[in-house]
Amino acid sequence: MNEETITYEQLINLFQKTDERLNKLALESEKTEKQIKELGNQIGGLHNNFGKFTEDLFYNSLEKIMFEKFGIQSFDPNRNRNLIGKGTIEIDAIGIVNGNINSVFLTEIKSRFSSKAIVQLKEIMDRFDTFYPEYKDKKKFGVIAIPQLNESQAKEILKAGFYPATLKNDMVVIDTPKNFKPKVF
Repeated sequence: MNEETITYEQLINLFQKTDERLNKLALESEKTEKQIKELGNQIGGLHNNFGKFTEDLFYNSLEKIMFEKFGIQSFDPNRNRNLIGKGTIEIDAIGIVNGNINSVFLTEIKSRFSSKAIVQLKEIMDRFDTFYPEYKDKKKFGVIAIPQLNESQAKEILKAGFYPATLKNDMVVIDTPKNFKPKVF
C-alpha cells in the first residue's frame, strides 16, 4: 500500500480551491438562470403578440360574416369584465342579435387549434350570465375561430356544439353541415 500524507495547509488550500470553484459555478448557474428567464419572457411576449395579431386578423372579416350568417346587430371585440369575488372573464368577440332571434354569439380566437380552446369556451359560456346579466334572457352560442383548421379539428368543434370559423382566401368562413345543431347555452 502506498499512502500519501497530506499536510494541514494542503488540505486547507484544497478546500479553498474547491470553495472558489463552487462559487464560480454558482455564479455561472445564476447567470444562466437569468438568461433562461429572460428568454422565457421574450418567448411569452412573442406568443402574446402572435395571439393579438391573430385576433386582429379575424375581427373585420369575422364581424362581416357574423352579420351575414347570424344577423348580428352589434359586434364588440375584446370584451373583458372583472367582478369582485368572481374574477375576470375575457371574451375575444361578442356578436349580439336582438328582436326575434335574441341571441349572443361568443367567439374565442386562437392562433392554432387545441382541445383547450373548446374547454375554455365552455367555461366562458358557463360563466357568461354572471358577468353579463344584461344578456341573461338571450340564447348563447359559441364560435371558435382559428386560422387553419383541418377536417377532424372542425368536427371536434362541431361535436362540442360550437361553430368553427377559419380563414380561406383571407376571409373568415363558418362552414357547418346542414344537420348541425349548435349548442344553446
